[in-house]
Amino acid sequence: MKRFNKVALIPAAVAAVLAGNAYAGTEACFEVYKVADGAGVTAHDQIFGGASCPTARAGASTTGLEAINETKIAYELTGNIDIEFTNVDGAISADEDDQHIVYIPTTDIPGGTKITMELGGATFAKNQNQIHLVKNDGTTTEAVASSDGQVDGENVITFITKAGVTIGAGTRLAFSKISTDVEPIGINIKNDVCTSSDSTQTVTIKSTYAKTDGGTGYNIIGGVSKEAQSIVDISAQFHAFVDSATSEAEVNAESSDSNGDPIIARTEFVYGDNNKLTVQKSQVIFQNNFYDRTPNLDQYVILNADDDLETTVVATSEPGTTVKAKIYNAQDNTSGVVSSQIDFDDASAVANIGLTEETATVYHTDANDLFTNQDNAANTKPNTSILHQANYNKTYYVVENTSTTGVMNFNYEVQTNYKLDFGAEGAGATPALLNHCKASKGTHKVGVNGAVLKVPYVVNAEGNFVRVTNEHDEAAEVTVDVFGESANGNTGARKVTAVELGQVPAKSSVVYFVPKLIEQAVAQKGYTGADGGYAAESLGTNAANAKSADNRHTVTFTVTAPKDSVHGVSVQKIIGGTDRVMPVLDENKWSQ
Repeated sequence: MKRFNKVALIPAAVAAVLAGNAYAGTEACFEVYKVADGAGVTAHDQIFGGASCPTARAGASTTGLEAINETKIAYELTGNIDIEFTNVDGAISADEDDQHIVYIPTTDIPGGTKITMELGGATFAKNQNQIHLVKNDGTTTEAVASSDGQVDGENVITFITKAGVTIGAGTRLAFSKISTDVEPIGINIKNDVCTSSDSTQTVTIKSTYAKTDGGTGYNIIGGVSKEAQSIVDISAQFHAFVDSATSEAEVNAESSDSNGDPIIARTEFVYGDNNKLTVQKSQVIFQNNFYDRTPNLDQYVILNADDDLETTVVATSEPGTTVKAKIYNAQDNTSGVVSSQIDFDDASAVANIGLTEETATVYHTDANDLFTNQDNAANTKPNTSILHQANYNKTYYVVENTSTTGVMNFNYEVQTNYKLDFGAEGAGATPALLNHCKASKGTHKVGVNGAVLKVPYVVNAEGNFVRVTNEHDEAAEVTVDVFGESANGNTGARKVTAVELGQVPAKSSVVYFVPKLIEQAVAQKGYTGADGGYAAESLGTNAANAKSADNRHTVTFTVTAPKDSVHGVSVQKIIGGTDRVMPVLDENKWSQ
């Protein structure tokens, strides 16, 4: 009785049209899929008999819907791009596959009905301001509804169904530029946000309104979508620095290497069979993964010589003048040795490591070198990953001591900052490619195989000393870095590093008198001390110490024993007063 009452309220002409299937449908459905160039709409003449859209899709038929297989496009392309569904591959392929968009109301639609369609994430384009909904009855293909008003440049358009023609429930209505056949439509996508690995977007279509009598009559529920349907899937094509863990290493502060052979302290890293893939004698190796999702996309970027990875390499403190960054493209899995070096850019094979991103040298690494598989590495990503079947290349970003005698610093981290840049094809080009956003990765962390004791202030005078204690059960080697008060401590030998001071025996202490320590700095490294500095006041009454800037120093001891087993004390002689005593500790974890 309730259903009868509703029909009774409808004007007689409309009620007659709807009587056979009135209110049978609960929503409109869409089929979106790709076909070969010129292939028609699947099951175009078959009437879908469902009252709603099934979740499982086994193919277009009277009882089922075609599986969704929408166009897939690289986000990098979407700065301002027209997508013609007559050629979803764009200019990159001769296949020119089509994509059909098919609207299926599940309730009869009488003539003169107003239907509104809405695009999400795009506007209509390249349609000569006219789109038709085209049916096929097995004999004739013809439009049964046409757009009314502006089309191109809009994301919401209105269709009016043909007067005197009833569109039966379940009829497959293909979007078309022409009224007598099916010619897939076009859209425009325009984004202005830089690309990141998480850049995704879905272009959708939805029927939002269906009302009889040109919009003045009655709502047709079976003509309206419950959910928007995806017609284009957009995602980032290029992925850099994927699944990469920071490589950690220790500078070897001892005078023998991992094989027991003599070396200059702090010229090598601590290396061995247990870490050979990430640490070699002179290298800390960051294993890195680059992916190009070309095989997963219908339209994608083809890299050329203008495309590069804009890169800066920055450390939290000075690594040492001979420490540089390099890129390699291959590694022997047995020995850990890297090979096939990639130039950081056309002007330099290696990169200087800066101390701030603002002042670091910017390098432009050829993107083809990074994203092209040059070592036949296999992509093992599972089919649940967006990177499944993507082109894959493994690279090795290396912090390397480029000199066998170069003394390295330690206790710093390296950050690699990068951005994929498309050069002349980037912002402002037509069509505009969207450069990648700047990103960064902590690639290296360098420590030392020992304790570090910093003494901020010592005086080169009689009675001043530093006492270092080694509680470990093995003897430890000791080196010291020294600098004074200079207008520029980087000049000449104003600062010296790794002055060798011998050993501290196991469970013992050694006293280092400051005058003797400075003598060793001069003898071994040519230390020149201060250049006048910022003070020339008298230190006490000793005439030999009148120029105090020549006598004040900052020293850093490196002791090759576990840091929790090493500590020290600094004693400063105060003439006519009480000696100043300062404890000197590493970042120890002792419980006092």
